Amino acid sequence: MNLLKRLFGGAAKSEVAPQDSDALIYYVKGHKCGAITRVRIDRRNDLSRDDDDNFFVRKVVVDSKCYGQVELELRFDPQYNEISREIKGGVFVTRQEWEAQEAEKRRP
Repeated sequence: MNLLKRLFGGAAKSEVAPQDSDALIYYVKGHKCGAITRVRIDRRNDLSRDDDDNFFVRKVVVDSKCYGQVELELRFDPQYNEISREIKGGVFVTRQEWEAQEAEKRRP
């Protein structure tokens, strides 16, 4: 019965989406129209190794408001601690800023 609730609704959001330990979450705000996008990086599939045995990822993020592009390059040590970050076309923002934008979208 719980499976059906999760598939077809009725379950609380926290029940449907448990904490994802393999995800690295970032929030970026594009310069084009100021839209904030949540970026999920999967540690198992999105990361590549460099010559120093560290991880890196390059992503182009396109927001859903004005289709502005933001380019990210992130580097991590073998324990997935962030070493460096670069961004073009936007800035990194906090989860609270993203949540405020999402709450504003839901207002009538």
